[in-house]
Amino acid sequence: MLTLTNIGKTIAGRQILKDVSLTVNDGETLCIVGPSGAGKTTLLRIITGLADFDQGQIQLNQQDFQPSRDNLQQGVIGVVFQDFRLFPHLTTLENVMLAPKLTGLLSADDAQKQATALLTQLGLAQQAEQYPFQLSGGQKQRVSIARALALKPQILCYDEPTSALDPNLRDSVSHLLLQLKQTGMTQIVVTHDLTFAEQIADQTYHLAPLQ
Repeated sequence: MLTLTNIGKTIAGRQILKDVSLTVNDGETLCIVGPSGAGKTTLLRIITGLADFDQGQIQLNQQDFQPSRDNLQQGVIGVVFQDFRLFPHLTTLENVMLAPKLTGLLSADDAQKQATALLTQLGLAQQAEQYPFQLSGGQKQRVSIARALALKPQILCYDEPTSALDPNLRDSVSHLLLQLKQTGMTQIVVTHDLTFAEQIADQTYHLAPLQ
């Protein structure tokens, strides 16, 4: 369970977040929604440890949790970026293998076995030896998810997972996230797409721009 209590964040003298409090229970999917400028991505960056917060408290399983420090060490929260951030010089398989190898989580052989299994699970077995430029937007999205799953996070976060995709691919992303939910994965999704949020969310947190 992840709990945020009265989180605040100021950037360049402007308060972006104020008194944000929410709880995500194990196995739930939380959607964070709101208009541009409301601070959705900033909040996700705080949760994943890519940015610090100025006020408040974060707890993971009832224990104090500082994502910018603790997630770097423990890797319990994974993130799927809006722009995918795949390495263009690596194949699909190599992209998914890389992090477990570099962190020492798995040997090269075990990393390859796990990556192959993840790609098969996500319907990408045929693309294992292809490079990112050979993949569609939807395939890149799934490779990015497989890469995050390779580190075996407790919580998986997504930044606007449908924004770079054609509208007709939204349902396939919904189906994938619902599949992951069935495995027990806790998920936090930042999205501006309210229809998409309705399809996948157990709960929705609305952020509004501060005046």
